Amino acid sequence: MEHFVIVGGGLAAHQSARSILDARPDARISMVSAEQHLPYDRPHLSKGYLAADACEPQLLSGATCYAQPRLKLIHGRRAEAIDRAAGRVHLDNDEALGYDRLILATGSRVRHLPADQVHAPVHYLRTLDDARAVRDKLVEGAAVVIVGGGFIGLEVAAAARQRGCRVTVIEPRQQLLARTGSPALSQWVDALHRAHGVNIQLDTRVLSIDPADGARARVETSAGPVLADIVIAGIGVLPNMELAAACGLSVDDGIVVDERCATSDPSIFAAGEVTRYPVAHLGVSTRSESWTAASEQGSAAGRVAAGDAAACYSEMPWLWSDQYDSSLQCIGLTHLACSYSFIGEPGAQQWLALGWGAQDQLACAIAANRGRDLAAIRRALKRNDALPDVYWSTRASATPTLL
Repeated sequence: MEHFVIVGGGLAAHQSARSILDARPDARISMVSAEQHLPYDRPHLSKGYLAADACEPQLLSGATCYAQPRLKLIHGRRAEAIDRAAGRVHLDNDEALGYDRLILATGSRVRHLPADQVHAPVHYLRTLDDARAVRDKLVEGAAVVIVGGGFIGLEVAAAARQRGCRVTVIEPRQQLLARTGSPALSQWVDALHRAHGVNIQLDTRVLSIDPADGARARVETSAGPVLADIVIAGIGVLPNMELAAACGLSVDDGIVVDERCATSDPSIFAAGEVTRYPVAHLGVSTRSESWTAASEQGSAAGRVAAGDAAACYSEMPWLWSDQYDSSLQCIGLTHLACSYSFIGEPGAQQWLALGWGAQDQLACAIAANRGRDLAAIRRALKRNDALPDVYWSTRASATPTLL
């Protein structure tokens, strides 16, 4: 009976385990998770979970699989080393797990503010325990300072405003959502949050975070001080690739895999936001912090490890963000777009931007409250079909300028 070891307790690990269970009724699986909880839906943490008064975490679909005797979930343990020659994973309690196939779904961790700047408590949002600690502080009238104007920071800002908090967002760059490379999206989301009463400070650096009166914090910035009842930082993540690097696997801002989720070791596979994987449509590789990529690549990794010769994953990254009553969606890689066309006005409530690459291929699409359009585009790309003419025909109006 083959033994599959999965390192990680998130979505990619969960989907890998489910795929192996389905494909190999004779297999045994050990999943090593640093958390004490069953795998749960992380995107919900910064969306509905923070905004709700009483809400339990959402377990991932198919969580009943952990009742199967063939799947052993090892809670609260970390993998410390991989012995590739012996086919063993060493844990932080001196236990070692032998494997026939190994899947690394180690995910990522939050970036922290520089230690020499932080002298008062700062919250980060990554785990269920993080979300619980943050939600306890989001009481009506509380002064909330959020460092970072990316998707996570803005989702937290929206949840905090919905709970009646006073919110300030501090962003060191000159626009929100700067990583998307889309001034149109940045301006739209800026207007959205200001309309809901968020104080947005752009081009502003945090100099220090110090204790103030009582349990408050004083956030010193390049634009002046801000007092906070809670400080939350959302300044990006780092891939947990150290385990892979230490055992000699190929890494490059993530664990390098091919379209079959295979690493440079034929017995080891990887899935989720720790991977750098090929995007077939664009002929490049990327690391995606996308729920969908983690889910679908996790499923593919499990099938491949179980012997499915047809399984693969090389799709365009796709993400969404719910803020107030608006939905933002992005597919593709915005930095590869040379020109853009629009359906609808970017300042309106609903609009769609299509980014075109150097060879006239669709490099990305960005939508505000136009989920059906993104779904149609994603279906076409997923099936390798021609892009529907309503989108393809807009190339003629594309302009070689930034959005």
